[in-house]
Amino acid sequence: MTFDDLCVLGLDTSGKTASCAIMRGGVLLGENTFVTKLTHSQIILPVLKRTLSDCGLELNDIGLFAVAAGPGSYTGLRIGIAAIKGLCALGKPCVGVSTLEALAYNVCTAKGRIIPALAARQGVAYFGAYDSDGSSLTVACPDRVGRESELIELAAGFSGDVILTGDCAQMLKSEIFSGDARVRVSAANSRLQSAAGVCMAALAHFDEAGPADSLGARYLQNTMAEKLRDREPKR
Repeated sequence: MTFDDLCVLGLDTSGKTASCAIMRGGVLLGENTFVTKLTHSQIILPVLKRTLSDCGLELNDIGLFAVAAGPGSYTGLRIGIAAIKGLCALGKPCVGVSTLEALAYNVCTAKGRIIPALAARQGVAYFGAYDSDGSSLTVACPDRVGRESELIELAAGFSGDVILTGDCAQMLKSEIFSGDARVRVSAANSRLQSAAGVCMAALAHFDEAGPADSLGARYLQNTMAEKLRDREPKR
């Protein structure tokens, strides 16, 4: 099998959407993405089976499994990673990719600085910055968690167009960048997490693929259990 024949199956359960996509040779064969009131653990495997069926494929046809590894919902990330680890029991390689980088790939045909941002808590966001030449991405600011106001510097330090994407992109444009015509918001259909972006990011990080036990979540901040543990009195 050549790289162009490689079938990549991607999952994203890091946020509001449950998404599965399959890509081969850089062509999106199929994608199913839902915003649902059901938990991701209830819906992601049926969505995966439906996507395989829609594409006329079976699990054995997949050469690389990919998943959004964070940042995002702690529970959601664990569900997606556990699903991919289970699928890799077939002995196939897998790779975890940045949720933010996958979001940036959703709009990578736009030349400029792409700033994906996801709400973390009041006034705080997960964000990064990726410079696009219209097809590939270069990291301009590694993924981090910080104050939403810190995004001003990421845009001010770039001379070209700036594209905001992610679930708080519209709010950031309205409240922080309303007076900056260079900064625009990505289209609604590319603003939330999707597994197609995960597949594209996975191809860019193909050399990082490994066995199931190599997968781990990238939370960027402590989980609630860790926060509670840190508050306990030292003995």
